[in-house]
Amino acid sequence: MGRNAFERGVARPVAWVIVVAGFLLGATLSARADDLQARVGELTTQRCAACHGVDGNSTVGTYPRLAGQYPEYLYKQLTQFKGGPGVPPLRHSAVMQGMVQDLSPDEMKALAAYYAAKAPAQGSATHASLVDAGELVYTHGGTNGAPACISCHRAAGGGIEPDFPRITGQHEEYVETQLHAWKSGTRGGKGKLMSLIVPLLSDDEIAAVSAYVAALKQ
Repeated sequence: MGRNAFERGVARPVAWVIVVAGFLLGATLSARADDLQARVGELTTQRCAACHGVDGNSTVGTYPRLAGQYPEYLYKQLTQFKGGPGVPPLRHSAVMQGMVQDLSPDEMKALAAYYAAKAPAQGSATHASLVDAGELVYTHGGTNGAPACISCHRAAGGGIEPDFPRITGQHEEYVETQLHAWKSGTRGGKGKLMSLIVPLLSDDEIAAVSAYVAALKQ
């Protein structure tokens, strides 16, 4: 047998091995993707929906609307609730820490992608009388030197991907609660941008800008 014929004889089974291996790898990856999709369906309907709604449009002011949020931001928040070996949670919520404790990074990324792909519902202010005052804070900043929210969250509340979240139409109650958490130091930490800004806002300014954010339209 000539050398070329011998090489062809060897190359054919090698090529088949590569084809079969590629097929098996593709099938494995497809099965994992299907499993992950099924897991996300289970989580969103049986775990997350109670607070955030199946489509991420929470109807209760206590719980944030997740629909349309940047996936990187959502994933970051989930990891901050979860913490890790030797890493304490950076966000504190007994409810959320219980919810994310058994989630893998892939599951958290898939959940983030799921909610990011959902269409956000329009919001509205609970205290409409505060909206005009809130607009001044949002667009011009606070009287004690807090910079304008518009700088990072943009005119319509769309934020800047991935670090500055979309806040358009977010629940007034939730926004106010989180701003007070940053002001008191129970959210964020030393050197964090919001931890530096929010303490410069008065309680009245926090209430007003929370109403304005809720009233923002897409």
